[in-house]
Amino acid sequence: MPSLPFVTVDVFTTSRFAGNPLAIVRIPEDGQVSTEQMQIIAREFNLSETVFLHEARRGDDGETEWGFRIFMTSAELPFAGHPTIGAACYALGTLADNARSGKLLCSAGPIGIQYSDGVAKASIPHNVHIHTESRFTAEQLYEPQPALAHLKRPRAMTVVSPVRGMNFIMVELDSLEDLAKVTTSGVKPRAKLDKGWDTGFVGSYFYVVMQVGQQPDMKGHQIRTRMIEGPLEDAATGSAACGLCAYLAMEGLLKDVSFLITQGVEMGRKSEIGVAVTLTEDFGAIDKIELSGSAVKVMEGTVHYD
Repeated sequence: MPSLPFVTVDVFTTSRFAGNPLAIVRIPEDGQVSTEQMQIIAREFNLSETVFLHEARRGDDGETEWGFRIFMTSAELPFAGHPTIGAACYALGTLADNARSGKLLCSAGPIGIQYSDGVAKASIPHNVHIHTESRFTAEQLYEPQPALAHLKRPRAMTVVSPVRGMNFIMVELDSLEDLAKVTTSGVKPRAKLDKGWDTGFVGSYFYVVMQVGQQPDMKGHQIRTRMIEGPLEDAATGSAACGLCAYLAMEGLLKDVSFLITQGVEMGRKSEIGVAVTLTEDFGAIDKIELSGSAVKVMEGTVHYD
């Protein structure tokens, strides 16, 4: 019976049993694992995401690179943040014996990664799109979140896609008290996405701005968040964090800005997500998004499959 080695890591934390769990399944060089088999294995782990990491190879530019694929229990994703940081920490910190840099290859594009002192940084492939054809309304929000119906209106609601296929309804709230009222629901959000972008995952990302960065560089914004997708809540959502920070940088015309996102507190799995955003010289587009965080190993073993 064929088998594959795996580890699980908790991502965006340095403490075990906090952060967001991730399974990393290693695919050997001669491994023949179909997409269907990967999906079944991901379903068996029953985590928000499972990564399948191929053996390292030397890229054309001389960098060590690893191909990897990301699966939820029900579908494959083009990109996700906590699998990227978890895979980067494991690949560079463990497999490459604390190498300083390398590259991850996913369907959204190549991801340059760096590793130092237990922290991985990833240059995120991005194609940030702010949906404008149809506004997400307060009534659409209150249907899955009736506890927020006392609000006259949320401070802001915008649908943002950090990459095609990953879509998040960004909902700004006034206080941590309001954030605590957010709940999972059997009703999923019914956002109408722009033409050409109406595909893939849709989640709701609720946030409260805790601290605004100080002049002159406006670095050090601190934000508390929760990500809800119907009956599920995610402890740390790097792709949503990247989308939110890109949106806030564009709205505020902040050319070079950094954020610390704290998520998962209400779940008892506190996660700390670093995001740095750089705009183009004319402030008209995103030039670079860098995601950063740590990961700690929790389990290792072997998964058998048919």
